[in-house]
Amino acid sequence: MYNFDEISNNLQSGNDLSVDHAFYISEKMFEGALNNQQIKNVLLSLNKKGVCVDELVGFAKSMRKISSKVEINERVIDSCGTGGDGMNTFNISTCSSFIAAACGVKVAKHGNKAITSSSGSADLLHDAGAKIDLNPEQVKKCIETINFGFMFAPLHHKAMKNVASTRKSIAPQKTIFNMLGPITNPANAKIQLIGVYDKTVMNLVANALLKLGTSRAIILNSRDGLDEASIYDKTDILEIKNNSIESYTIDSSDYGIRGKNFDSIRTNQNISSLEIIFSIINNENSDAKEIAILNSALLVMLYKEITLEDAIKECRNSLEAYLVRDKFNQYIDFTNQV
Repeated sequence: MYNFDEISNNLQSGNDLSVDHAFYISEKMFEGALNNQQIKNVLLSLNKKGVCVDELVGFAKSMRKISSKVEINERVIDSCGTGGDGMNTFNISTCSSFIAAACGVKVAKHGNKAITSSSGSADLLHDAGAKIDLNPEQVKKCIETINFGFMFAPLHHKAMKNVASTRKSIAPQKTIFNMLGPITNPANAKIQLIGVYDKTVMNLVANALLKLGTSRAIILNSRDGLDEASIYDKTDILEIKNNSIESYTIDSSDYGIRGKNFDSIRTNQNISSLEIIFSIINNENSDAKEIAILNSALLVMLYKEITLEDAIKECRNSLEAYLVRDKFNQYIDFTNQV
């Protein structure tokens, strides 16, 4: 039997935890067996020391164990970032997911309300009129019927409420939980596109995913600081394939995509994430449309195992034929009927 105080003291002395110790400590958090101060000490000690792969794997395993699952027999992909890039862009990953879904990709999107941004995926879908508080069986039906299902994190990870107030008290400092969202998909998505807020986190997430059995993934960070593939600067990528990690860089201009004005993809008092997404699904030309095409093409490329060039063409065509707008509206209607 493990002793919490011993493990916590060991951590505060700057020592890495094993997978088992990290699993034990996070399980205690999720059970509600620790008080806020104990949780805070653990999270701040991890930040001070720097999270290691085994710690991330241990936390992820314990979070996966207690989550309510979406049992689905389809190949599904998730596009979920760590958040925390502080750029206030529109919700690129959610928009990209709908473009990919319109191209025949089955997306199991895991998301939350905004914690570090102005609009989380849950806020966006709720504002569009979708029902986001679906149970696992209803989410499964959405994925099977519409190619897109949204899993609202608090409903699948109810035990997270035991750490919520501590996380808030530490904010805006990020914690290990920022990295856990993307690697604890309740539909057990084995294919993933994960944007991270900091290049130093890329290897950590990639190696944790390998240990957790992910078969295909892209982990990316752009040199302009975005946790998405950028159209303004190069994007650094780690790709998981055949049990190994390959590293490379993409430059959107090699694919004929160039951004003109970074501010045009940001939300502010005058334009919301939803308004920008409406303009994209109505196929209005803009930087927002181009960055959504690039990110959705990475999903299509991963899922269908085709070239990025071909994937970009598919995404562009689906927007031009208004298939994405249809998909978006179908999803909203379906969630209200299901």
